Amino acid sequence: MVLEESYHSNDKRLVTLINPRKTGSYVAEYIEQAYVDRYASFDEKVVFKKDKKKSPFRIERYMISATTISHGHDPMFNAYYAHKLERKGVSLLFHYRVCKGELKNREVTEHIGEIKIA
Repeated sequence: MVLEESYHSNDKRLVTLINPRKTGSYVAEYIEQAYVDRYASFDEKVVFKKDKKKSPFRIERYMISATTISHGHDPMFNAYYAHKLERKGVSLLFHYRVCKGELKNREVTEHIGEIKIA
């Protein structure tokens, strides 16, 4: 799932739900394009399409982790692998994991997020 999150206002909006079988590179490319479509000017979109390496909207490797993919500044698009979704009235609860550390000593914590949906 992809959320648009603002850390200054604590606003969260659902951007889209993506098939969980899609690869991380597919998700990264999708949120990169969605962010450009929403926030870039026309000239910035042209530069992005011509040469991503020169575009300030390209996604960097440090924005991709084992459990999330992030793009942008504020607002930011965050993609989470949500292994459980629950609808409760006008809220969507999503369960996800965050991994920290090296593979052999990885610490995994479970989290539950909540966003309002229509």
